[in-house]
Amino acid sequence: MPFKPFTIFILIFGFCSRFHAIEYPPIQTAQKEVQRGSDVCLRCEVSLLSESSTLQWERDGKQTSNTSLLYNNSAYIILHTVDKHNQGKYYCRLMEDGKVLTVRIHTLDVSSHSYTGNKANTIYRQSSNNSDASLICKSVKEYKTWKWTWEPRPNSETDLIAVEKGGEVQVKGPIKPGRLSSTTYNRHVFNFHISPVNFDYSGTYRCITHIGIYTTTMLHTIRVSVEPPDGVLRNQSVILTCEVSEVTGSVTLVWLRMEGNRGVLEKQQIMTEKNNKLQLTVNLSSNETDPLHWQCAVFTEETLRALAPIISLSSSTTNAPVTSSGTSTVPNQEFNKYAKATVSSVLVLCAGILIGTLLYYRYRKRISVLSVHSDPQESEPVYINISQLRKDRVEHSSTLGNREQNPEMYRHVRRNKNEKTNINKRGETPATSDSVTYATIYFNKSMQVPDLKI
Repeated sequence: MPFKPFTIFILIFGFCSRFHAIEYPPIQTAQKEVQRGSDVCLRCEVSLLSESSTLQWERDGKQTSNTSLLYNNSAYIILHTVDKHNQGKYYCRLMEDGKVLTVRIHTLDVSSHSYTGNKANTIYRQSSNNSDASLICKSVKEYKTWKWTWEPRPNSETDLIAVEKGGEVQVKGPIKPGRLSSTTYNRHVFNFHISPVNFDYSGTYRCITHIGIYTTTMLHTIRVSVEPPDGVLRNQSVILTCEVSEVTGSVTLVWLRMEGNRGVLEKQQIMTEKNNKLQLTVNLSSNETDPLHWQCAVFTEETLRALAPIISLSSSTTNAPVTSSGTSTVPNQEFNKYAKATVSSVLVLCAGILIGTLLYYRYRKRISVLSVHSDPQESEPVYINISQLRKDRVEHSSTLGNREQNPEMYRHVRRNKNEKTNINKRGETPATSDSVTYATIYFNKSMQVPDLKI
């Protein structure tokens, strides 16, 4: 059926409109107030994102230093433990063919307090040696007592730290407070800092005053692992595992193959409270491990909640896989074993260089000593002025007899470091070349030169 001119016009107009929407996406604005101490995720989406274009979040003309991800034509940014410093405007920029276009402007307002009551703020943190979690309890009113409690399982609540007006903070355990925890009584602020975050630190944390619950925070932990844990060998398969401690509602775990900051979906799975194992595993064949970067992401619906550090795999060496933050993905004991082995190798190398230097020095010294006590037949010839020697002996004899009578005559002494000592009378001219006779004499330096009688 042939198209009518009007139909063709509509199709062309629709195509151009779609192309125009892709090239010049409309600016979307949003504004919301978030709770102090909570995590905030910002998302920006475009209809189509080519490989040559980039989509990123900026603040005040600068890229943000927080966690970000480019996935499914969307740019994500996670702001951890927000406060007044995170307040302001965030711009989502699309850069394509040298053009910079603003897609979205998000205005963020942060409350002056962290009150949630029984309603919990949910945060996710990776379990590692360099991770931390700050639990904020800030009020407008004044309270006489403060305390933080932890409930890892239902009906298992225990006190962590507590303080009363005019007193010091009492640590009650079992989780020791980090360096950013409150240490003295403050009428408005009582914070608890966890560092590092262990996988079994998940649970419900509550800030309680003498009136009741002020802030409730639910902490979920995630961890990633690599098998084999002692490194990736050439032509060897690898198993990547991403695990979450617990689930409230439903959570989607995603393994991404990273190409720069852009993630390509490899595998995903929705986790619910009914799942026995809250983990997602990827089995990589030998031809998929050299070299690739992998990252585990946690989503609740379309909101990015957490990103594990990037795992870099390389099959060319036996070194353990290393994350983008510089920490090994193998267990701590394995990492310590590799560190100790490296230190031992460096020490052995330094000791070998030192011993070699000492042996070389002793060898050179021995050669020098042997050259001093060498065979007389190999000594350099020594030339002695026979005439001058005879004259010097005569002058020496006369000197012993006449020194007391003529002291002025022997006042000037001329010495040369490379010759025997010569004592001449003032105004005496040394022998000329016509009266010089040369003789070759071999001697051993270890023996004294015999007295020559001429």
